[in-house]
Amino acid sequence: MTDIKSLFDQLTANLQQLEKLLATTKPVQALVSRIPAVLKGQEQAVINQIIPELATDMLAMKLTAEAFKDIHIKHPFSQKSARRYVGIIHLHPEHKNSAKIVTQISAINTIKANIEQAVVSENDTRQTRFSAIHDNCPGVMTVHLYRKIHCLENEGVKSVRFSWQRKDSLHQPDKIKLLGEINAEIDRATPDNQLALTQLHQKIATTAEPELRIRRPVKVQPAANIVRVTGLKTVTAPLPIIVVQEQPIEANAVAEFIASQMRKQRSDKRKNVILGTFSGKTIEKVMA
Repeated sequence: MTDIKSLFDQLTANLQQLEKLLATTKPVQALVSRIPAVLKGQEQAVINQIIPELATDMLAMKLTAEAFKDIHIKHPFSQKSARRYVGIIHLHPEHKNSAKIVTQISAINTIKANIEQAVVSENDTRQTRFSAIHDNCPGVMTVHLYRKIHCLENEGVKSVRFSWQRKDSLHQPDKIKLLGEINAEIDRATPDNQLALTQLHQKIATTAEPELRIRRPVKVQPAANIVRVTGLKTVTAPLPIIVVQEQPIEANAVAEFIASQMRKQRSDKRKNVILGTFSGKTIEKVMA
């Protein structure tokens, strides 16, 4: 069995060393925003606005170190919603610390991947994986522990621009299973709710399985559009992105998120018919 505790101790030491390096490194450019964290119990609250807290220059370097070290549960914040720090740190390759920072980040990412691999491959159930993490990494927040630090060295980055993504999860259900779940809910429902569930059951029963879709809302998240000489790549951006190169980079801080101003759906996009909602999910019929 892998010694996860030893790996975690190595990770902690490497993060502390990286913090020292960042604190003594003058960036070419640094724009990092702290996204207000979700409070415990507020995970399902509707998000209408997010106001990032921007830091620049050496304050951004300090916030970046804090972001990378932020791997533990913190009161009073949610354990189910990741805390996020969005931004870019541009370092010059000739700075005495730049190569050390790249090496340190590579070591950190390797240890993170090794911990995740050991937990997943050596434990068969969700409960044993939970125990493997929390017995060896006390107080850790798993989603924070596993997330990779993006570091781009001499990759010809032209621009890094941040935006907000809000996409829904869409999948085709097992029709028989879905109908069975609705039937079970009908048996438990009050008379006032039985009619709506019965009508939904009928609509699903008369719809071919390939035409059924379940839509589940996914929380808004920050993304980075990275333009390199090789093309555009979009990545989720819960941590600051480190770029080491001589060439200047066009960059912007992540803007305020306002739900009412999100980009509207294309007018030519195929629309589905909503059959109803069940267990917080929307049941749709795909139109030809």
